[in-house]
Amino acid sequence: MKRILFPLAGFATLFSLMAAPVQSTILATSKLQLQAQPETETFYGTILRNDKNYVLSDSATKSKYTLDDPKKASRYEGMTVKVTGTIDLAINLIHVETIQPIV
Repeated sequence: MKRILFPLAGFATLFSLMAAPVQSTILATSKLQLQAQPETETFYGTILRNDKNYVLSDSATKSKYTLDDPKKASRYEGMTVKVTGTIDLAINLIHVETIQPIV
């Protein structure tokens, strides 16, 4: 009986030592994935056509952002709007979720 008990106790100890790092690695990976997801922001400006693309021109900051959804943006060309979406600052592109005219 003692011969069986010692190997089982050793295996249980070894398993518990191995499980902790795996669990903490999974939690760390989950936190990184949550941080990597950009948050939705709100932008205000006028939608203008720039060749084949549409841009949101923000006169307050004198910035222009390309809009990734020309189909949505084309309906509001020349209008002052509120755009919600996420921004990719590396290429100055807004991933559009919604566009609403400002009256």
